[in-house]
Amino acid sequence: MSKPEALLLGGSGQLGTALRAQLAAAWTVIAPSETDVPLTDTQSLQQYIRQRRPAAVVNAAAFTRVDDAESQSELSYAINAAAPRALAEASADVGARVIHVSTDYVFDGLGTMPYAPEAPTHPLNVYGASKLAGEVAVLEANRGAVVVRTAWLHSGVGINFVGTAVRLLSAGRSMNVVDDQVGTPTRASTLAEAIVRMLERPQVTGIQHVTDAGVASWYDVACCVLDVLREEGRAPAGTLVQPVDSSAFPRPAARPKVSILDTYPTRAALAWTPPHWRDGVIASAREWIRAL
Repeated sequence: MSKPEALLLGGSGQLGTALRAQLAAAWTVIAPSETDVPLTDTQSLQQYIRQRRPAAVVNAAAFTRVDDAESQSELSYAINAAAPRALAEASADVGARVIHVSTDYVFDGLGTMPYAPEAPTHPLNVYGASKLAGEVAVLEANRGAVVVRTAWLHSGVGINFVGTAVRLLSAGRSMNVVDDQVGTPTRASTLAEAIVRMLERPQVTGIQHVTDAGVASWYDVACCVLDVLREEGRAPAGTLVQPVDSSAFPRPAARPKVSILDTYPTRAALAWTPPHWRDGVIASAREWIRAL
């Protein structure tokens, strides 16, 4: 019996890499490159979906350069809002299940409690606003779609904070890291596992929140990486991580200060418990160390 086909957009990124590995057991994964299916060409994107007629479409592609989005808003909206609407419309036409990945940056981070899926949104920057527009578009265009918000994604590949910390600290370069931005580091494999479970459960629809368990600051993450490097004998003597507040690193785009997602409804729907963020950071750090 042949496996159903899943179209994966953004298959070369850190989430896409994890998804390709985890989907392979039950799905035939089609992961076209950006050259093959440009996200900025919505007509070609829709034509591709209508011709292939996949059983599922997973959109892990996005314009994620948060600061660059401030000066490239048109491109950010094209990739993060117009493309998701186009793929959701075409997927509805062919009866494909849609899972679209979004972000905690749709919230302003001014509260102190975890954000429920139905909590009011208020993005602080162009990236968050474009991702919110994509959420709305997908849910309008495909009633059975899933929007998965996540946060602080990392893995042993791609561009992420854990990899940067391993590279700098292993070279003996001490780091000043902000300790007043709080969220949940999430390993790409955790998010991929949740998405696979969603594909197995067509009753799961709408907005879902997926992160690893627990809460951390970026300073906490860097300290965890330094602990791993020390355990592996890869941290030169005197290498330190020092806490600073966000004012030490002025950036074009504002960031949420308290960006914690309430994942309980999704965990209950999937009958699943994610690992603690520290376990995920340790796993990613060790992958980066092996690659040094």
